[in-house]
Amino acid sequence: MNLSKLRLITILFILLGSIIVGYIKNNQLNEVELVSGLGIDQVDKQYVVTLQIFNPSANQKNSVDPTGGFTYTQKGKTIPDAIEKIKKETLKEPILDTLQVVTLSERLVEEEGLNETLDFLVRNPRVPASINTIIVKNASPELFLTLFTPQEKLTALYTNTMLRNSKGVWGNLVNTSSERILSYLTDHTSDIIIPYVEIHGDIDQGMTKGNIESFSPASHLSLEGFATFRGEKLSSFLTNEESNTLALIKGIDQVINISAPCPDSDDEFTMDTISTSSSLKGGTEPVSFRLKVMVKGNLEQIGCRKDLTKLSLKKALESQLEKKIKADIEAVIKKVQEDGTDVIGLKDALYRQEPKTWDKKKTDKNFLSDVNVYTSVNVEFIRFGHIKQ
Repeated sequence: MNLSKLRLITILFILLGSIIVGYIKNNQLNEVELVSGLGIDQVDKQYVVTLQIFNPSANQKNSVDPTGGFTYTQKGKTIPDAIEKIKKETLKEPILDTLQVVTLSERLVEEEGLNETLDFLVRNPRVPASINTIIVKNASPELFLTLFTPQEKLTALYTNTMLRNSKGVWGNLVNTSSERILSYLTDHTSDIIIPYVEIHGDIDQGMTKGNIESFSPASHLSLEGFATFRGEKLSSFLTNEESNTLALIKGIDQVINISAPCPDSDDEFTMDTISTSSSLKGGTEPVSFRLKVMVKGNLEQIGCRKDLTKLSLKKALESQLEKKIKADIEAVIKKVQEDGTDVIGLKDALYRQEPKTWDKKKTDKNFLSDVNVYTSVNVEFIRFGHIKQ
């Protein structure tokens, strides 16, 4: 056999192998469902599980099909039981390896808590360890996973985009994998926060294709802030501004705009931060904490009718921002203390810095409810304008 015939036979075998592999892959894909979103609710002591299924043909490049996926919902005594019923309905195997987000209902985390759900997520080897968890406020995960969203064809993908975009303000606080949540529950030195979303507008219209066929959708999603937990159960919701403040308290290096009133009028000015940091120190006899917050940034806009060439104005505006930030911090501290949660990290600071005191106090669940947290804020403008020195 000459060399040219050998090459021809080799090429034929390669082509045949490609056809066979492609056939096997296509048949395998026809036997499975690629899950992009998992929703868990609870009604009448039964789990309501929703799977958002990825539609490969609609998500290919240049596809014009707006239906990026489909949803299936079933009830069961356990989460695996509900998923098994979905499997019987679709006659295909749901593949959880492709999960983008896990959504939990407000009702579930408020009434039952997180433990049972976390047990399923951590035990199941097909659930990726890094998948983020969110709470759906005032709506069911089923509705959430059925919504038509602009830019991304699936709410699971849209949520991931929102979480990525929020990292400039909230940093790694938005990383809420089941394993990370479980670690917080088991170490007993910090309470949990989980991002929550809300659906705004006409929800019925949002579940139709018409929601993404106009410049102004009738319904849209928003990442509002953090849900706080006391132990495994939901405690309260922080607004977007309160969540920004909490991230500042916890030392996240934020890129954010902060506005405050002018020194002598109701007009406002705005700083664009370039770096933020904080430190929390625990003290004893009695137990107390000192929180120091440092903010540096540039003057973004000013409505104050003042001469920017005066150094005194720069100092006055820095002082105004310090007062505003300090008031916001103290309001958040008061709120979480009234809720009986420690999302700020006071227990963790005491555990690391004063272990002997922590050993005495750790069994007292209410010792943080009236503990003093002394706050100081330092603001510095880096770029301000022309100032006479």
